[in-house]
Amino acid sequence: MDADELEIVYEDDELIAVNKPADLLVHAAGISDRPNLQSLLEDRFGRELVLFHRLDRDTTGIVLLGKKRSVNAAMAAKFEQKKIRKAYWAVVNGRWRPEWNRVVTQIARATGARFANVVAGGRQAISTCRLLSAADEKSWIEVLPKTGRTHQVRLHCLAMGHPILGDRLYGERAAIPMALHAWRIDLAHPASGAPLQIRASPPPYWAEHWLMGLSIRDDLRSLISPQAQARPPLKRSS
Repeated sequence: MDADELEIVYEDDELIAVNKPADLLVHAAGISDRPNLQSLLEDRFGRELVLFHRLDRDTTGIVLLGKKRSVNAAMAAKFEQKKIRKAYWAVVNGRWRPEWNRVVTQIARATGARFANVVAGGRQAISTCRLLSAADEKSWIEVLPKTGRTHQVRLHCLAMGHPILGDRLYGERAAIPMALHAWRIDLAHPASGAPLQIRASPPPYWAEHWLMGLSIRDDLRSLISPQAQARPPLKRSS
């Protein structure tokens, strides 16, 4: 992948938000011969960047990075104090019930790259969920993790008996990437304190495949449309 192909959905003097595609590592993670998001962006911007959080390789959506060391401590504190609100979209197998609005489990490492929901001995994981649309064979939900455990959204969908479509670790592999997208981040800007709302469209194959047969709310339609991919980056007002 070329660095110029990455979609920047927000940029100012301190922050960059990029819409990460699937099958791209966010950082080197000891694998030096594979492209990764951080190094591609550092090449593009010609400077060292700070990665504030991660997404799984197969997950798409918003990743925040910092341009200036002066905001690193403030951003680290926001994540530690859970003052950054992240929301994911997932399309899961089967019909999700509207009353399933909170999932609480314990998560522990299993084998290899896998983690698991366990009865005891894990770390508590909490997510709130909202049903957006459902058909007999699949459901579109929004998930807001209240904790930041590895594979939390994927494991919480699995815990409810409705794994994410295309999840090759916890469900069934598909011909296209997994239906999990980090679509929204809300926070107070680390320098100005002003409210900052960042949104990112899912890849076009969501509209063409994962969401086929599901109703889409009018207020979300522009984000789902593949044409939304071409919109210019948002800029913070001065």
